[in-house]
Amino acid sequence: MTNIQKLEKILKEEVIPEMDENIEDFIDIVDSKKCTNDDRKELKYMEEMKAYFDEVILDIETNNLKDEDALDILEVLEEMRLDQE
Repeated sequence: MTNIQKLEKILKEEVIPEMDENIEDFIDIVDSKKCTNDDRKELKYMEEMKAYFDEVILDIETNNLKDEDALDILEVLEEMRLDQE
């Protein structure tokens, strides 16, 4: 499996669905009266990240992503995963 295929699988099966859930949760928080400025910033950040990953998927589907770029993104995702633990 190439780095591009690995990246596509991780994005479609793990990252994007998790981001969608998190975005929904933050939308609920922002819509509530308990919303803080940090909550708004976090929602905006997540929406920007999701848009970026959607662009990556589009690049994969149109064959506009290089294998080394996919590897770089995979490494960043792994770092993010380690930071969450």
